Amino acid sequence: MKPQFRSLLLTLLLATLVSAQNISEPRLEILHPKPDMQFWVDRIEVAGNIPQGSEVTIAGAVVSPDEDGLFRHLIDLETPEVLIPISETRGNEVFLDTIRIFHRNLDHMETDSTFINNNIPEELAIHMSYPRSGKFNGSQVSLRGRTHPATSLLMNGDTVKVFASGAFAVHVQVEQGENIFEFSATLDDSVVSEIVTLSRPLDRAPLTTLDDRSAQPRREHWLLAGDHLQLAIRGPASETVHFKIPGITGWTPMKEVRTGYYAASYHLVNIDGVTNTEVIYRLGTFSKRVRSAPLRIMTDAVGGLTIHEDTRVYDAPSTDQLLFPLADSVSLQIIGMENRMYRIRLGQYRTAYVLANRVELTPTSKLTSPHYLGSMRGENEADWAVFKIRTGTTRLPFEIKEKAVPARLELKVYGAKQGWEWTTYPEGDSVIAYLERSQPEDMVWQMDFFPKNSFWGWYGRYEGEYLVIGIRKAPEISKDNLFENVIIEIDPGHGGWQRGARGVTGYAEADANLRYSLKLEKLLLDAGAIVFLTRRDDHQISLADRARIAREDSVHIFVMAHNNAPGSSRNILEARGASTFYAWPSAKVLSDKIYPHMHNMGIETSGKVARYYYYLTRQTEYMVYLIEGAFMTNPPEEMFLLSEEGLDALAQAAFNGLEEFLIEKAENP
Repeated sequence: MKPQFRSLLLTLLLATLVSAQNISEPRLEILHPKPDMQFWVDRIEVAGNIPQGSEVTIAGAVVSPDEDGLFRHLIDLETPEVLIPISETRGNEVFLDTIRIFHRNLDHMETDSTFINNNIPEELAIHMSYPRSGKFNGSQVSLRGRTHPATSLLMNGDTVKVFASGAFAVHVQVEQGENIFEFSATLDDSVVSEIVTLSRPLDRAPLTTLDDRSAQPRREHWLLAGDHLQLAIRGPASETVHFKIPGITGWTPMKEVRTGYYAASYHLVNIDGVTNTEVIYRLGTFSKRVRSAPLRIMTDAVGGLTIHEDTRVYDAPSTDQLLFPLADSVSLQIIGMENRMYRIRLGQYRTAYVLANRVELTPTSKLTSPHYLGSMRGENEADWAVFKIRTGTTRLPFEIKEKAVPARLELKVYGAKQGWEWTTYPEGDSVIAYLERSQPEDMVWQMDFFPKNSFWGWYGRYEGEYLVIGIRKAPEISKDNLFENVIIEIDPGHGGWQRGARGVTGYAEADANLRYSLKLEKLLLDAGAIVFLTRRDDHQISLADRARIAREDSVHIFVMAHNNAPGSSRNILEARGASTFYAWPSAKVLSDKIYPHMHNMGIETSGKVARYYYYLTRQTEYMVYLIEGAFMTNPPEEMFLLSEEGLDALAQAAFNGLEEFLIEKAENP
């Protein structure tokens, strides 16, 4: 090859490699806002991720990311259409982008306006918001979108109601195969159409062999000798399927519990030592064997130690059912693993689950005998009655529950018994009338705290070699100035890239929550309360940070300001109504006082709900309740939440309930 051709070839190859490298290099990712988003608040957060070595500039301001590459920057919305210039600089290269968003006009707020907030489209169009055309697995759905409010709208020839906001919705059945829904809008001489095509998959073809993806367990699984192992696999219908656990059992037949689904339960007995094995399935004597994920059978508990300050204990092997939090360095007795969660023993009849990545296996953490607790001493510290129980260097799992009848706090320490006993009450006036210790199980120590009146908050945590329980004193409530000594935190739910439920017109729950929270704040301030908000603009806050903010503000009452949405298959025209949620008995009183005032807002109500597993409603250092003002997805209720009148009514109902609650507390603490 001639030198000049070799040089040219190398140059082209280098250029290709550089181009490929540039294509593969990560670029700036915008989390929020997305193009053409609509906002009903005046200040929003621009947030995203930027790769290491790049610099981001937003509207002329250089923004520094955190250690994980997340950048966040607040901007004010001052015009109806906002263009946000964003640039990414990497070395000598500059990448430019512009995001367009809309700041909706708030100068006309009547609920019966021609188009809510004067957002009348300039041209006739149909904007479908959900679902998009493509594959759809459900059997029914509410097709929804927005158009001009004065249009005549048809779907497959049938009339569809268009609300004053321009929103429309129609609930349909989705059959297997292709489903075509054609919308046609007519206004004066203009006609536009939009087609939504949903493809619902046909039933799976019958299996001819065992499905290896369905073989249970599908992930590494640990059990304790004496447990029952649940086995399952999918295969051809009406066949004979066997399983075998090498080293434990030979081939054993399974039962077809429904067409093509085989199951069995095996009692793990006569296990002499720790066994690492698997489950093997077969269809017929000579068929291909299908293997499960690894299976470990233990003969005794394994010691573990929590390694994260926010370790959470769950009621099932998922993160849906929160029981209670744990700190770091807490000893756990591990008796299994499922779905990447350790199963832990809390008592003779009680087990729970923690995420495996929050625990370190440590043989020294295993309990071979009860841990004996020391004496408990009570003291008054500012607004709290504080009780300290000496535990030494061993930290055990503990759980605190508020019980309704009789009213009390129930503290259980798992793996403990009473050692030297000397229980001291706080001197002087205290929130606690009586303490009662018991041992409901051999390895479960219990102390009940009976209040003089009602609970306003409590906590439990480890401090050095002590388990510390704090119980909050009630604020002084005067009939002449109910709110004077009451500290209230309003938490507008969602925010930033976590938009919450979305109305048919594009109205986000995050905006609606903030708008009525600011109105409630003004009512409370005018009444003399001390009020905080977890956010005053559109930015994202984690649940843990919301709880931390409330603790740092030393609040008495935490108001979770939200709005609602149904499941994806429910008819959004039928899902409607205001509701309240709570977890603890002391918060039920707040729910009871506020709910009747929701009947006067002009929309329906949908009930008071006890929701035990919500992270924020389970906070305990203050009273917490959740308001679900209306359904964002229901077009009439979305209009209610868009209007000043609706938001005023919602804020007033929340205020009236708080006021009534405090009147009762002033008369009967």
